[in-house]
Amino acid sequence: MKFQESLKNNMEHKTEKEKLFEYIDSKKREIVEIRRHLHMRPELSFKEFETAEYICKFYEKYKNGEIEWLRHPVGQNGIAVKIKGGSKKAGKKSGTLAIRGDFDALPVKEETNLPYSSTNPEAMHACGHDAHTAILLETADALINIKKELCGDVVIIHQYAEETPPGGAKAMIEDGVLENVDAIIGGHVWAQHETGEISAHPGMAMAGRAYFKAVITGKGGHGSQPQECIDPILAASHFVVAAQSIASRNLSPLEPAVVTFGRFEGLGSFNVIPNSVVLEGDVRSCSEKTGKFIEKRFKEILSGISGAHGCSFELSYNNDYPPVINHGRFAEFAEEFVRGNLGLGLKMRQSEITMGSEDFAYYQQKIPGLYVFFGAKPKSGFFPHHHPKFDIDENCLIGCVKFFAGFAADFLKGEKHGI
Repeated sequence: MKFQESLKNNMEHKTEKEKLFEYIDSKKREIVEIRRHLHMRPELSFKEFETAEYICKFYEKYKNGEIEWLRHPVGQNGIAVKIKGGSKKAGKKSGTLAIRGDFDALPVKEETNLPYSSTNPEAMHACGHDAHTAILLETADALINIKKELCGDVVIIHQYAEETPPGGAKAMIEDGVLENVDAIIGGHVWAQHETGEISAHPGMAMAGRAYFKAVITGKGGHGSQPQECIDPILAASHFVVAAQSIASRNLSPLEPAVVTFGRFEGLGSFNVIPNSVVLEGDVRSCSEKTGKFIEKRFKEILSGISGAHGCSFELSYNNDYPPVINHGRFAEFAEEFVRGNLGLGLKMRQSEITMGSEDFAYYQQKIPGLYVFFGAKPKSGFFPHHHPKFDIDENCLIGCVKFFAGFAADFLKGEKHGI
């Protein structure tokens, strides 16, 4: 009896944060089960209907007032949940923080041979969005558990279709998901980094991206009579080489940019000059100004080389996602949170700028935001994101929940921390 009383007294004297982290620790098995359930049932962008239903069902147990509201669909297929905090500062308006995670998969056939491998031969969670969903669900659960102590409100954003432009973020924003939200945070499991390592880059963090498809048309004919033809392969080859000069000669060496040709297709026989060639690829840049400049030069070079070779062309050039730009003070606060909670086994560092892209950038165009990377390198060996053998270290999941939930609780206590 004395032992039980002592244990009860010990719990009563624990801080709110200690209770929060202990509660999250109790969910270790559940979060892995959620991640594996989703991993076995991947769905492609804009087709994540069963996944959305699974997410909604998770919140059914909170319909008796634990959550302010649940909205579905937001945009085409998204879900949003509002957790209303119960602690108010006298005379001060509480803030609202949004936490976002994505839940679509990729058109990749899985080759991991894991016992919970994809049961859909046309799709795989080859980028970790199954983990993102498990993390966000358990983060919501943890914050609901302490909602009376929250000094503000939290909006949980489950976003569809991050992988495929135009993405789900724009439609969810247009549907009002950011209404009355002051700031937003999101993150990505990162298999290149060690588990327990959290990284973010203040300011420009991820590149913007544009997609292009060019069809260069000449005059096909027999390879033995090139004088009777207009060779689109020759024109396209010159264009591919010349387009690389945009980054190397038209931009400062300190301005990151990448022009990638992923498709060069001139179907036909080996001894026939084709009538047309198809080029497809993408452009990545670190500012909208640079992106616009590259688009201008790309079109000028394509027009000039096509004309010089007597070819015509058609071009589709779409600016998909803008750059991800982290709010500097937001990044500092994340670092302060990790330093102040060393017992979590997490460590924070400044990440490199990555030329990958993310439609999280659209949220940041509306409100201050922060996008972080969670180390998740598997002990069995690393395969890059989008690879058929991609996997993560599931030990990272609980740490990610502690970061999101603890960050939210601390952030809402302040005066928006200069944001």
